[in-house]
Amino acid sequence: MPMLGKYMEESTIQLRQEDHRILRELSRDGRISNVELARRVHMSESACLRRVRALEEGGAIAGYRAVINPSAVGKVLSAYMLVNLDQRGANDGKAFLEVIRKDDRIIACAAVTGNFDLILEVSVNDVADLTNLTLDTLLKLPTVRDVVTCLSLRTYKAVGELVHK
Repeated sequence: MPMLGKYMEESTIQLRQEDHRILRELSRDGRISNVELARRVHMSESACLRRVRALEEGGAIAGYRAVINPSAVGKVLSAYMLVNLDQRGANDGKAFLEVIRKDDRIIACAAVTGNFDLILEVSVNDVADLTNLTLDTLLKLPTVRDVVTCLSLRTYKAVGELVHK
């Protein structure tokens, strides 16, 4: 989908063996202190801090965030939405991406291969909220051709540890 453009910048850093250990620990606990991180990855505190900063500056660490429990904030329904787009002008693609970025119900959006162009991961308050997202938001966009929704019945693995070498 050329009209959607490049979503993520590539990392510019060569990863070392200790970098993989650091990334594994930070993916488990992004709030770990440098002292504890250094202990876990068997490095000095100063060397560990230098490597973390290099990973941040090089783009291997894109940021830190809290992982929110959706049901604790009233988001009781999770779904995946498979979206097909009409390949119209660049402005339509930009308008679509702007809606995706601004709508807090949409947790993730990825371009995919196969019968669909995109897959959206969404978290909504209830069926009425999902209906609103589908009919009044997505299908009203000129570039959206159709949407297929799959409700999530149970989550076995969510955002968590990234697998490293």
